[in-house]
Amino acid sequence: MSMLTRYQQEVTTSKMADVANTAQLVALWLATKRSKESHRAYETDVRCFIGFLLQESPETVRLNDVDMRSVTINDVQAFADFLETHSTPKTGKPLSPASRARRIAAIKSLLSYGCKIKYLQFNAAADTLLPKPKDRLAERILSETEVMTMVALTQNVRDRCLIQFLYYTGARVGEVALLRWADIRPNRDDQGQVTLFGKGDKSRTVLIPKKLYSALLSLRSADDTPNSAVFKSRKGGEPLKPRHIWEIVAEAGQKAGIQGKVSPHWLRHSHASHSLDRGAPVQLVQQTLGHTSLQTTSRYAHAKPSDSSGLYLPG
Repeated sequence: MSMLTRYQQEVTTSKMADVANTAQLVALWLATKRSKESHRAYETDVRCFIGFLLQESPETVRLNDVDMRSVTINDVQAFADFLETHSTPKTGKPLSPASRARRIAAIKSLLSYGCKIKYLQFNAAADTLLPKPKDRLAERILSETEVMTMVALTQNVRDRCLIQFLYYTGARVGEVALLRWADIRPNRDDQGQVTLFGKGDKSRTVLIPKKLYSALLSLRSADDTPNSAVFKSRKGGEPLKPRHIWEIVAEAGQKAGIQGKVSPHWLRHSHASHSLDRGAPVQLVQQTLGHTSLQTTSRYAHAKPSDSSGLYLPG
């Protein structure tokens, strides 16, 4: 058991726990995050920040090597500037704006949490602006034909159901990884419904088309309990991990001849775009996808416009 995991177990009973150092602060902060996959990514982000401050490799630093109470506004801004110009060993290029934004957002969140539990007196990252990623939404919306081709060329029943589930429900990969049979039940007219548990411990109920609901039920074995995972690995019956879900979708996209590495989120994007194209009310799409803001959902209507003033100009 890691030091972080051990301390999480000790302090999750109180947000006002007596935090004495950075490792304990990070452990308590991570305990507020639902996904274990996110835990690893967030801890990596913090280690990168500490490595930058100490001018050492993130792999060799310890969390307690830096006292977060000593971090200044200049430290955080210098880290943001470093990320913008420093080339990563893997690609030889700086991180993308989206990756930089995620890394800085993690530090902002950690320091904000430190203030919330009164371990820190102020958030040194509060005024640091996040890089604005290039809007590539339109590039990540598949055509209906491409989605259907992915489904048709996927022979494995579990994998085919997984792709259909991602598309028809618009679920996030983390929501699918958490899915249990207790979350799925019949609705009406042979349809099903599923309760998805999303960001911020918010839940929403989404209808499942009749054919997909029937296909999902075929995956359930006699030994499955209500707490059994819907999408299980072939070895040991453990729930599919997010990275395995990514691999299944990417392979299906490759078989369908789609350019780029298709991710589960592309199917979520496609769900939103296609349903709006077919006349679904934007408020319904917002509710189905679990968007907090209607503005987020409305982006899909603008990503693939059906009309433009330029079409009215003389040719």
